[in-house]
Formats: sequence, structure tokens, C-alpha cells
Amino acid sequence: MTKETSSAADLSSWIQQHLDQLPQAERRLAIVILEAPGQLASYSASEVTRMAGVSNATMTRLVQRLGYENYDQMRRLSRQNMDWGSPLYLLDRKAADDETAEARGPFEQHVAASVQNIQGTFAGMSAADIDVIGDAIAEARQVRVFGQRNNYFFAAYLRWQFIQFRNNVYLLPVSGETMGEYLVGLQPDDLFIVFGLRRRTPGLAALITAVSRAGVRTLLITDSANRSDLGATWVLKCDTTSSTPLDNHAAVMALCHVLASQVIDKAGVAGRQRLIRIEELHAELKEL
Repeated sequence: MTKETSSAADLSSWIQQHLDQLPQAERRLAIVILEAPGQLASYSASEVTRMAGVSNATMTRLVQRLGYENYDQMRRLSRQNMDWGSPLYLLDRKAADDETAEARGPFEQHVAASVQNIQGTFAGMSAADIDVIGDAIAEARQVRVFGQRNNYFFAAYLRWQFIQFRNNVYLLPVSGETMGEYLVGLQPDDLFIVFGLRRRTPGLAALITAVSRAGVRTLLITDSANRSDLGATWVLKCDTTSSTPLDNHAAVMALCHVLASQVIDKAGVAGRQRLIRIEELHAELKEL
């Protein structure tokens, strides 16, 4: 039967499920695909079969046996997985369109990607928008910062910067807890910040919708590959290009620094007094 609806996430697992049932030549081809499924995104069927040492007809039979319409459908799913940020599909990616990339070592490639991502990220942002968002963060009754997986780290870091200069900043979700309890009691003068960098967990759009229904403004911080604003009030997109399987998050940290600097500037005297008292308590409690 044909896989009329197939998600990018199940391409590798679907091949793996059929692996033991495949004839020898098709199995050899399937193993080559599983070892580097991201190659489907950039290589033709002939190139992949050549790597496996099998015929083009073997690819045709494998595609049909797996239930896909054709090789191009598998290729599209591979590209979707790359956009989704799966490290398995990014194992073999190279620095994009950079003639000097091959001459650079891994260290130089990382530094170049970091600089490029930071420049590209802020070139796509408006200083006026950042100023408006800074006002919203500084003036909100409460700021709630949400993130899961890698996004939890960024959310925790941003909260830590904010709490030095303003009260009532909360990190969500607390370990082991669900979100429903935190959405009750929201008020229109609150602010909800959501980190939604790939790979995003399901339910972000529903979360933002529920928050917005309470009249609360939302800021979504996401990656440039994300084509949806998920219904957020503001969206800030960060470039995360990398020549490795792991996304480069230098621009995300730079954006966190910019937002924290906005809070420092806009908190004014009250923020300075809070920081002074924090430092007094550090000394009193001998914490540092």
C-alpha cells in the first residue's frame, strides 16, 4: 500500500521496522540510508545506490516495498527532518555555500558560523521592535518564561538575567508539573515568553493560544527555519546554522543578552536598588 500521509519523523523508523524483511540487496541499500538519512536530501537515487553498490532498480523496489510513492517523496521527508533539526539527518551537513569552508578547520568553522548567525539574526530584527518588547518585559506585572528540552536552558538563563533587576519572573514548567495550573490567574498586564527553537515539542501553538485567550501578550523566540508565528504577539527568529549535527546557538545567547540589557535600562532606579539589595544579601549570607 502507499504511504499517502507520512511525517518526516517516521522515515528512519519506518525503514528500520522493515529492515529484517528486506531481500539482501534492498537491505544493503536500506542500511546505507539509515547510516546517513540526511544524504537523501541532497543526493539523487543513482548516487545513493552507487554508494550502496546496488542497481537503480533496487532503489525502485525498496521505495515500493516501503510504501512510498517514489524516491522524491523520501527525499522530501529527509529535507523536512533536516529543517526539523534532527541530529541524525544533520550528521553529514557542511557549511552552506562557503567556498573556503573546506579549507577551515572545525574551530574556524564554528567561529565563522557563530559570527554569521549573530549578524544574520540581528539584521532581521528592528531596533524599534526590540525597544517595544523591552518595555513590555520591564512593565509587565509578571513575566513567565517557558521552554522544554534545549529551550528550557535558554528560558532558565534569561530568567536568571531578569530577576537581578525585576520581581516576579517565573520559569516554566517546574520539573514534573503540567501547565494547566500556571495558566489560571493570568492577567492582561502579564507577559509570556516562549522559547520554541527546534526541535520543538508538540503543543506550543495550543499553549500560546491559551495564553493569548487570557489577553496576555506573548513573545516567541524561535529559529529561522520556523515558518509559523504560532499565534504569538511578537516573534524573534535566530539563525542557528552549523556545519555540525548540533545547531549553533550563539545568536540565541546574544539575543538573551540584548533583552536583559533592555530590562536593565528600563528598570531604572528600582532595578538598581533591587540589585544593590541582592548584593547586600549575598554578602550577609556569604553565598559568593
